[in-house]
Amino acid sequence: MNMSRFGTLISPLPEPASLGVLLPYLAVVLALMVSVFHHRRLRERLGEVAGMRLYFGLFFTFLLAVPVALVLVLEQRPGQVLADFGLAVGNHRLGLVLLAIGLPITVLISYLASASPDMRRQYPFSKAACSSPGSFVRYEIAYLLLYFTAWEFLYRGLLFFPLAGSHGFLAAASLTGALSTLHHIGHPDSELLGALVGGFVFGAVSLATGSVLYSIVLHASLGISDDLFIYLRYHRRS
Repeated sequence: MNMSRFGTLISPLPEPASLGVLLPYLAVVLALMVSVFHHRRLRERLGEVAGMRLYFGLFFTFLLAVPVALVLVLEQRPGQVLADFGLAVGNHRLGLVLLAIGLPITVLISYLASASPDMRRQYPFSKAACSSPGSFVRYEIAYLLLYFTAWEFLYRGLLFFPLAGSHGFLAAASLTGALSTLHHIGHPDSELLGALVGGFVFGAVSLATGSVLYSIVLHASLGISDDLFIYLRYHRRS
């Protein structure tokens, strides 16, 4: 499944054996993550700090660590399969160019979005993380390493690349973009639209580079810079 250059003909590979286990597993896990283990419910039960720590930990474990472990157990060539799912450096030269173009855009979008009252109510997920600079930094590091890495591996890697290989970019971006948008239910309307657009943009970045690493950086830049601007504007003094 050579997907390193967007716009080229994608030749589908035989379906990885692990997909037959991964897809039903993900159906169950995603249902749990948006219900029993939703961050709102965990915050209500455990408090903001402990609730978000558990949420980030579960998100990473269920949506990245366990799928990777299943690939390692079930596949004869697990390294190649993981690379086909986007866990590779890919076309790093193109990736760096896309980051140079995309990062200023994501920061500008976040700066404008942070002025919205709806976005301030939504983010950061943990308002308690804004109690001090140290707690804010620790929260954002966990946000990056545990949440955004797992999110992009799931939606722009594990689900996206097999679909792109068999049905093309448009079908893969449409379906994974719709699923990731549904994962934002309850967020501000502007963010729902942004999530749908992001499904196509980040999918294109992943397909062009053959890697999810660059979409992780871009998506994390959106979320973390939005939190940062909200923190600097409304929480730092208090």
